[in-house]
Order: sequence, then structure tokens, then C-alpha cells
Amino acid sequence: MKIWIDIVNSPHAHFFKGIIKELEKRGHEILVTTREFDGLTDILDMLGIDYYVVGKHGGSTLEGKLLASAERQYKLAKLIIEEKPDLCAHKNSPEAPRIAYGLGIPTIGFVDNDTSIPVNKLMLPFTNRVIYPKAIDAYDLIRCGADANSLRPINGFPEIAHLYGFKPNTAPLKELGIEKYSYIVMRTEPIKANYFNGDAEKSILEDIIPLLPDLPIVLFPRTEEQAKRFKRFDNVIIPDHVTDSLSLLYYAKLMIGAGGTMNREALALGTPTISTYPGKLLAVTKWLISLGIKYHSTNPIEVASKAWEMVRKNGTYRNYIRSVVSTLENPVEVMIEEIETYEELGTFPPLQNSKAVTS
Repeated sequence: MKIWIDIVNSPHAHFFKGIIKELEKRGHEILVTTREFDGLTDILDMLGIDYYVVGKHGGSTLEGKLLASAERQYKLAKLIIEEKPDLCAHKNSPEAPRIAYGLGIPTIGFVDNDTSIPVNKLMLPFTNRVIYPKAIDAYDLIRCGADANSLRPINGFPEIAHLYGFKPNTAPLKELGIEKYSYIVMRTEPIKANYFNGDAEKSILEDIIPLLPDLPIVLFPRTEEQAKRFKRFDNVIIPDHVTDSLSLLYYAKLMIGAGGTMNREALALGTPTISTYPGKLLAVTKWLISLGIKYHSTNPIEVASKAWEMVRKNGTYRNYIRSVVSTLENPVEVMIEEIETYEELGTFPPLQNSKAVTS
């Protein structure tokens, strides 16, 4: 089969890298499309994935998002009409499933953000098989237009897929002048995301840094403005180009993130993690907290106190996180299974409503 994969966000490149390699091993032809956004093309280059760049992110305003999406949908449709893929795969793409639906191309998608209602409403009604973490209430997806029979819950979270083929590498550490297990990684708020409703002017991390142990901090900002705000801290290191962030997370003493993806990547790697996301928490985040492998607070003193504890009891935290994560499902295997089922049957078999809705 010729399978079209639309990758619209940096974490999605890591999500799909294993799926792409496994599909290629099975003889499928892969067509990857992407957009200009947040160093995404640099990451795809680093991963050795070939792609077409179509369109760009629309920024933080509704007007910009609408115009950029409309323009991308038009350009992308022309490419897909020419390429004629047999199947479309995506993760939270607002354009791909609508184009696929319009051209009669079956679609499989992964959704993990129950708070991103606008995007979910644009993609879920047009996705034939929806795979999602069981932490999400299926009714929240159905209310956004998903067919109950299309839903397949999994006992896991998407960032487990990011570890496909991963081998820790100390080269990024040497480049930044840091040692194994002697630094903290931080990630700022996703201020351009449609679901973000926190303070875009100041990061909560700015008030947390002075209270932390005296360790180097490798910080990943999302914008130039965010980067400028952290340059006043002597112990903050900001990488000046795309780097192997998974290795940096693997060897970190601790991860503190005001977003979501890098927090969950850290947990998948067994690294103790504190979430400081200031908005409504994802169902997946609440689930990870309930499992006892993730901590969340927006109070700088509480975060700092927990950080000191995690630094002191680092090995205990790592062992427990890894024991829990080892029992979870890998999205790579589930996606491949569903695609192979479609290849064999020519359709996605309906799933019983009770399985999706009660899981």
C-alpha cells in the first residue's frame, strides 16, 4: 500500500518514526507531508525521514490559524490528488483527515489531547479508526464527532512510541558541557497552541529556578521571546540547534515541564518528572498522576520541594516509574496492527461500542 502520513508537530515526528520504519520493512510505500513549525523539518532531517513541506503554522491568533489551515488544506489536497495514497495516517492533524475524507481515502489517527476541542472537531468525524489512551473518556471524543465504533482505546500513552530504536547518546551532553545525572531539563509553556489558556507573558519556570538545587538547567523554549527571558539565569543552558532531546532526558536528574510531550517522554525513559502546566490538565496527565509516576503543581515552593526530594531519592523514583511503564501498551504496535488489518480486509472492522465507551 501507499500510506500517507501527515506530521504537523515536532513530537509527531518521533511518534511516527518507528511506524514508518516498520511499514517500510513490510514493503509499504510511505508519503510524508509536514509544515514549517517549531523546528519540525530539522527534526525530520535528523531522523532521516523524507518529506514534502506544505504550508506553515498560523501563529497564536485565530485569524492566523484559520488562514494558514485553509491555505495548507488547498495545497495539500493538490499534492494528495496527484500522489493517490491508499491510506492516511495522522496524529492530531486538522487538515489531513478532511482531505482524505473528501477524496475517499480511509484514515487512521491517534488522538491524545482531550482539551484541544477545536482540532478534535475538525479531525475526529473524518477518521475511520481512532486510537486513543484509555485515560480519555470516550464520550469526550464522541461529542467531538467520533464514531463510537471507530474508537480503540489503548493502555498506554503516545510518547512510549518515541522510544522506538532509541539508544542513549552522551554526545549532546558533551556538546553542552554537562555530565550524566547532574542536570535538570525544562520545557516552557506551549503559548501558540489553540488549547493554551495560561500566561503568555511570563513562564512559571522563572519563579521556580531560584528555588531549585544548584544544578545546570537545559531549557527548551518555544519562542525567541521565551528564550530571552531565561538568559538572565547563570545556570540555564539553551541549545542553539536541534539536538537529541531524548538522550538529554534519559541522562537528566529531573524533568520539569510546563508543557506535556517532553514530560511524558521523560516518564517513558524512567526520568522523574514534575508538570507545571498552568491550564486544564489532560486526561492522560491526570491518569499518570493517579499511577504515582508524575507530580503536578503550579506553586513554585511546592515544585521546588518536590524537586529536592526527587533529586535525593532519584534511584527509587526511576525504578518505580520504569516498573509501571513496562506494563503499558506501545502505540507503534497498535498502529501497525490496525494498518495490517486494513490491508488484509480492505476496511477497519467496527468495534463494539461497549469496548470503547466503558474501557
